[in-house]
Amino acid sequence: MDKKAPFPRRLTLLHADTPLKIHENDLPLASPALSLRLPSLSGYDGFRVLSAVWCRTGRSDGECRGDFVRIAASFRGKCKDAGIPLDRVPLSVEDLRLIGNDLSALDELAKAGVVSAAPFWRGENQLGGAWDTDNGLTDLGRRAIERCFAVGLIPDVSHASRKATDEMISMGEQRNETVIASHVGFDAICPHGRNLTDRDALRIAKRGGLVGITFHAPHLSKTGRATLSDAVAHILYGFRLIPRAIALGSDLDGTDELPDGLGSSDDLPALSAALSRAGMDDNGIDAVFSANADRFFKRF
Repeated sequence: MDKKAPFPRRLTLLHADTPLKIHENDLPLASPALSLRLPSLSGYDGFRVLSAVWCRTGRSDGECRGDFVRIAASFRGKCKDAGIPLDRVPLSVEDLRLIGNDLSALDELAKAGVVSAAPFWRGENQLGGAWDTDNGLTDLGRRAIERCFAVGLIPDVSHASRKATDEMISMGEQRNETVIASHVGFDAICPHGRNLTDRDALRIAKRGGLVGITFHAPHLSKTGRATLSDAVAHILYGFRLIPRAIALGSDLDGTDELPDGLGSSDDLPALSAALSRAGMDDNGIDAVFSANADRFFKRF
């Protein structure tokens, strides 16, 4: 008997750090050491995983740029060898230190297949301040976000400070453009500098953007530890607040602190079942797992 296909039949994850983890540890795509098991997603009718390349701490801007080229090429090569179409694993960048002061590098990223970019990770860089600072965008940061809009890179506020988040959303509002928050929780449930306020979530949704729920346990629960039910709580809260904008972020392979019961992509059917038990109907679950994201990406 054929294995039962997963429900929902399509899947989108807005953030996974799998390319870097594969590169640093020389892992195959099917390695059990990975929390995102791309080959196992073949059971879905279609899937999309925004695959992030992170600028590692301790590396210079120039070294980060070289790292991006090598990591992206290696990851894409392994996907091709595994028969995974590259449009199912579009690239994203986490921490735009790699562009230095050269805004034309954003054009090159777009040409290389990068679809979204989070300007920050932690602390400060030449573009502004991350979530653990009170700093907004620098002049270069504002020009970089403008360039992102111009070349089709989607700005991601996930690691931005409150002030930088407000400025990035405001720039989108002024230009009839949108941003995303690819892997966050809701500050109303778990107060944390990395989590999104209701006000900013509503502003992102109003412009047609997406808010992806993280699986990083410290952003899901005030205790710092989390279970599957904590991820469900953030998803349900988001779906009540912004039903057409809520999605799955995950942060798989970007954290070792995953919720109990949600330790890898193999547990996504359990997440779907938990949402159903919590009262979400099939249309809602489908929206969260991919339909909202599918609608969003048709614009690009």
